[in-house]
Amino acid sequence: MLLVYNILVGFAFVFILPYFAWRYKLSAFNKIAVGIKQRLGIYNIEKGSYILLHASSVGELKTVTEFINKLKKAFPGKKVLILTMTPYGYKYLLDKHIGDKVVFAPIDIPFCVEKLFLRVTPEMLILVESELWPNLIFSAKRKGAKIILINARMSDKSFRRYLFIKEFMSEILKRVDLICAREESDRKKFIALGYDKSKTIKTGNMKYDKMEHKEQKPKKTKEDFGFLKEDLVFVAGSTREKEEDIVISIYKKLVANFKNLKLIVAPRYPERCNEIEKSLQKEEISFIRKSKLSNTNNGQVANSCLLLDTMGELADVYSAGTVIFIGGSLFDGSGGHNMLEPAELGKTVIFGKFVKNFQESAEALLSNNAAFQIKDENEFFNTAFKLLSNNDLRDTMGKRAKDTVISQRGATDRNLKIVTEALCGNSG
Repeated sequence: MLLVYNILVGFAFVFILPYFAWRYKLSAFNKIAVGIKQRLGIYNIEKGSYILLHASSVGELKTVTEFINKLKKAFPGKKVLILTMTPYGYKYLLDKHIGDKVVFAPIDIPFCVEKLFLRVTPEMLILVESELWPNLIFSAKRKGAKIILINARMSDKSFRRYLFIKEFMSEILKRVDLICAREESDRKKFIALGYDKSKTIKTGNMKYDKMEHKEQKPKKTKEDFGFLKEDLVFVAGSTREKEEDIVISIYKKLVANFKNLKLIVAPRYPERCNEIEKSLQKEEISFIRKSKLSNTNNGQVANSCLLLDTMGELADVYSAGTVIFIGGSLFDGSGGHNMLEPAELGKTVIFGKFVKNFQESAEALLSNNAAFQIKDENEFFNTAFKLLSNNDLRDTMGKRAKDTVISQRGATDRNLKIVTEALCGNSG
């Protein structure tokens, strides 16, 4: 099966190679050029033994930042090499000075992966969430690495797909020494794919810990986003296609009752802002992009809506919000997005019924009467109206939301303990 996988990936690589060459030739930023070279296995890394940590994107990296910092403190003599896959993740790691070295992960074909291991001797490979790359795992195991999957998750969609290749997935998972599952539902999926149940444990969701250790900085206010202190702010975060139209429709109904209500739309992918602009223009809602908002006009913008077209500011937007909606949840397919970040800030959260990727987080909030789950647009409007009308209700539910997040903390330290014991076992 690995041979079949490599043949298929090899064919795909042949087709995308011209694209890589084109991007390299046209790249205006050195980080893009470096990323292409490294993904092809061309690395300038000092030879030696490393702990490797593979986290694909900015979201995953933010989740494990404190884990990495604690790992470095526990093992100051060991070097941590972080593999990422996106320019945003690469930039985040460099800006925050996380780990000893950061590189782009090699394309998962033997030629590229083996070139990485010509320079790197992996003492341990730590995979974050769902980074199950066959050649990386097989090669690291052949080099003698312990392999641990932390904050492990598996969406229903991935699970159904993996069931078709269960035998192959079982062979991959056999190379993994331990799986620290995010939720019990994730743990059961790995076991169903043939993983040894004695080697997997539910350690909790590290996203609950993420904000506790964020560097201290002043919280953003409504004025920071061009609104007035007395304004109410309706935030729609991590929205997907079709959801913005519903949000805009509800906003137009709400603003008829709350004249000082403002809207912030933060799409999951900022490149979708152009199409959202068209919807706002069609409904005659005045707006400004966050990238166009200057410090000189904060608190004095005569726009009804702010369109978040920048990266890394979603938490700041949540902190300025009055009512928060979490996107990716109104339609089946996306599986929902992280509702813990605004909950940690003491905000009452609204989300739809499609939250299978965050099912246990959603259930924890709902069981504590700390969030609202809505089934359709009408219920969405009624819930938002109720929250905007009742300050005491917002405060009470927001406190419950924050308390729920705090009560679920500790996954980072539980995962760190497991990794530490495995590393000490290696050393011993």
